[in-house]
Amino acid sequence: MNPGPHPLHLKGVEGMAMEGILPLALISALILVPLGLSAARDRRLARADRIGAEVRAAVNRRLRGESLLSVRVTPVGLRRPGRVVLSAPGGYEDLVEAAWPSVVKRVPRDYELVLDFGAAPTRDAQGGERLPRAA
Repeated sequence: MNPGPHPLHLKGVEGMAMEGILPLALISALILVPLGLSAARDRRLARADRIGAEVRAAVNRRLRGESLLSVRVTPVGLRRPGRVVLSAPGGYEDLVEAAWPSVVKRVPRDYELVLDFGAAPTRDAQGGERLPRAA
């Protein structure tokens, strides 16, 4: 003899179990998704810091010490590559030219290398450097 249909009270228990699982899944998603995104962002920032440290060390070795050349690293974004910016004030472009070969070797393929030169200092009528006014 075949068993009959399930009693109605079992369907009610299954429905109550599903009502408890759905809010738990939504609350878990609200907690875990931002946590995962934060962990991914932290990994990108840590990688950018590591690349920046390697590039700064290479620049310091190449120039035999600290200099006016600054290194700024922006991490890889969702739709944009990372960026390594070498910048020097106007008149010190030779620092970037000297450090260039050692920096290129250390920049990963998913990063851009940008060279930023400051404006050249302006000269006054006597040939001296003109300073900007404070007030």
